[in-house]
Amino acid sequence: MSNSNINSNYSPNKVAYNQNPVESRKTTGVDIINYLEKLKRRWKPALAVFLLTVGATVAASSLLKKQYQAEGKLLFKSNSTQNSPFVEGAGEIKNVPNNQTSLLTQQQIISSRHVLQQTIEALKLKNEAGEPMLPEALKQKLQVKIEDGSDVIKIGYKGEDPYNATKIVNTLMDVYIGERIRSNKSQTANADSFVNNQIPQVEQNLKKYESILQDFREKNNIVDIKEEKRVLVSELGNLNRQIATVGADLKGTQAQTSALQSQLGLSLNQAIAVEQLGNSPTIHSVLTQLAQTESELAEERKRFKDNHPSIVSLQDKKASLNQYLQQAISNSVGKGVKVSEGLLQSDSVKQNPLDRFITLKIEELSQQRQLASLYQYQEVYRKRAKELPRLEQKEQEMERYLDNARENYDNLLTTQQEIQILQNQQPENVEIIEVATVPNKGSSGKMALIVLGIILALFLSNFTAILLEMQDRSLKTINEIKQKLPYNVLGMIPFDPEADHQGIVVQREPDSFASEIYRIIQANLKFVTSQQPPKVILVTSSVPGEGKSTVTANLSAAIAQLGRRVLLIDGDLRRSHQHKLWGTTNGLGIKDVITKKAVFKEVISQPMSKLDLLTPGIIPGNPLAILDSAEMAELVALGRRDYEIVLIDAPPLPVTADVLTLSKLADGIIFVSRPGVVEQESAELAKEILTNTGQKILGITINGVNPQDFDRYSYYGKYGKGYFHSNSSSQMAIAPH
Repeated sequence: MSNSNINSNYSPNKVAYNQNPVESRKTTGVDIINYLEKLKRRWKPALAVFLLTVGATVAASSLLKKQYQAEGKLLFKSNSTQNSPFVEGAGEIKNVPNNQTSLLTQQQIISSRHVLQQTIEALKLKNEAGEPMLPEALKQKLQVKIEDGSDVIKIGYKGEDPYNATKIVNTLMDVYIGERIRSNKSQTANADSFVNNQIPQVEQNLKKYESILQDFREKNNIVDIKEEKRVLVSELGNLNRQIATVGADLKGTQAQTSALQSQLGLSLNQAIAVEQLGNSPTIHSVLTQLAQTESELAEERKRFKDNHPSIVSLQDKKASLNQYLQQAISNSVGKGVKVSEGLLQSDSVKQNPLDRFITLKIEELSQQRQLASLYQYQEVYRKRAKELPRLEQKEQEMERYLDNARENYDNLLTTQQEIQILQNQQPENVEIIEVATVPNKGSSGKMALIVLGIILALFLSNFTAILLEMQDRSLKTINEIKQKLPYNVLGMIPFDPEADHQGIVVQREPDSFASEIYRIIQANLKFVTSQQPPKVILVTSSVPGEGKSTVTANLSAAIAQLGRRVLLIDGDLRRSHQHKLWGTTNGLGIKDVITKKAVFKEVISQPMSKLDLLTPGIIPGNPLAILDSAEMAELVALGRRDYEIVLIDAPPLPVTADVLTLSKLADGIIFVSRPGVVEQESAELAKEILTNTGQKILGITINGVNPQDFDRYSYYGKYGKGYFHSNSSSQMAIAPH
C-alpha cells in the first residue's frame, strides 16, 4: 500500500490535528476570525489607545460652553421681475427662463462677505479681543440651509449669548432684504436704459423688413401665395379640360371642312370670292338672263331647228353670258378655277355647300385660335407654378425676419411697460416668514463630542492593533505556519511557561497529557513513509528559540519509554542545550570521539533507560570541519547499527551550514516551528533550504501553541486533558477517532 493511501485511510495526525473550522470559514471570503485573533493579541496597546482617546475627549468636552442657536426663515416667491427678459441687466435680446435667481444662489448671497460685513457694522460685533469681528468668523457660526422640498431658506446662528444670536439672525435677514431691494432697483435702472436704447433700433429693423417684404410682393405680383397656389392648380385643371374639349371639336371641324373642300375643290379664299361673286347684282342679273336664255332656247328648239336664226341668236347670247360669267369668275376667283352656276346661286330655303364650307372653315380657324390661346395660358400658368415654390420660400424667410423683429419689438414694449410698473411700485420676491426668537435651551455638544471621541477611539485602537501586526513579521497562528511551511503536521505542543525550568516532561511525568503528545508524534513518524521507517532523524528549525532542543529531548524520551533504544546526538556544536536539559556534563563528547581521544561508550551518558546521550564536548573552533568529516559519518553509521533510532539535534537552518552537512547523514528531517517566534522571511528561507537539501521532510512539529488555539485545532486538545486528568494513575493508549 502506498504512502498516500496510508495517510488518507488512517493517520493520527489527520484525526487529531486537521479538524480546522477556521479554514472552512475562510472559504466564505470573510477573514473575521483572523482579524479578531490579531486584535486579541494586541488588546493591551489597543485598549491603552482607546482609553487615552476617550479620556482626552472627555477632558476636552468639559471645556465646552453651552451654545444657544437662534433661527429665522425666509420665503422666496416668483414675481414679474423674474419673468422679464431684461431685468438682470443689459445684454443681447433673448428669453430668460423662470426662477432665474435660484435658492442656491441666494444661499451664497446671504453668507457673502458683503452682507456679513454690513451685519457686523450694524450690530458693532466684537471678537474676544475686543476688535471688530471678521466676516469669516461670523460665517463659521452661521448656518444657511435650504429646507427640503420648499422655497424656504433657514438661517441659524449659534453663540454663547442667546440675545446676541437672535439679533444677529434678524439683522442679517434685514440686511439681505435691503440688499435685494437695492439690487432690484439697480437692475431696473439698467434694464430701463437698455430697453430705451433698443426700441429705436428694433423699430427701424421692423420697418426695414416690412418694406422689403412689400417690395418683394409687388415685384412678383404676390397677394396670397397659398391662395394663388390653390387657384393656380384649379385653373390648370380647367385649362387642361378646355384644351381637350376644343382639340376634339377642332378635329371634327377639320374633318368636315376637308370633305367639303375635296368636294368643292376650292380654298377658303376662293370660296369667299365665289360667294361674294354670287351676291353681286351683275352676276345675279347675268345668271337670271342666262336662265331665261336657256328657257327661251328650249322653247325655240321645240319649234325650230338649230340653224334657225332665233336659236342661233339665243345660243350666241348664251355664249356671250357664259363668257362674261367665266371672265368674272377668273377675275374674282382665279384663272382655271371651275365654279358651277349652282354655287353662284343662293337659296334661302336650302343652305348652299359653299356657305357650309365657309362657315366650317371659319369655325375651324376660330377653334385653332382658341386652342392656341389655351396653350398660351397653360404655359403662363406652368411658369408661375414653377416659380411659386421659390417665391414662397423667399417670402417665408422674409416673414420670419419680420416676425422676429416684430416679436422683439413687442417684447421691448411689454418690458418697457413692466419696468414702468416696477419703477412706480417695487415688488420684492422674498419675505421673512419667521423671525428669530430668543432660545430658551442651549446645547454644549458634550455628548456628541464624547460619541465622536468613542468612535475615534475605536478607530485608533483598531488601527494601532493592525499597525503593530503589520510591523510584526512573525507567524503568529497555526494557519500562518501551515501556509508558509506546507508539510505534514506531526503534532502540536501546547505552550507551557514552566516547561524550560522543569526539565524533560516526558521523563518527569510519563503519564501526563504532554507526554502523550510526544508519543503521538513518534506514532505519526511510522506513517510518513511506506518503506522502512527512518532510523536517523534530523531535528531543526528556522530560527533559534523555537524549542527544537526541548522537542528533540522529549521525543527521545517518549521513544525510549516504549522500550526502543535511542541515541540522542546534540549536533548543535555552537550552542548545545541537551546536557543542560538532561542535567549532565559536557566535558567529553563528539569532538573526543572524532579525534580518537575517547571511546564511544565512554563518552555517552544514559540519562534514562534505553536512551543514550552524546553531547558535543568542548569545541575549540570550526565545528563544520568536525561535522563534515568521515569520522562523523562513521559515528552516525555506528548509531544506525547499534540503535533502533538516532535523533540529531541540529542548529537552525538559515544560521549555519551545519544542517546541510548533517542532512546528508539522516534519513529524514523533522522541522520545528513556533508561532510568534519564526518570521515570514525566515520561514520562506528555511523552506527553500529544505527543498535544496533533497532530503525527505518527515513533517513539522508546531511548538509553543497558545492553549486556546491548541484546544481549537486539536481533537485531543478538546477532550484529552480531562481524560488524562481523570485517569492519571493509569497508562492510557491512543485510540483512533
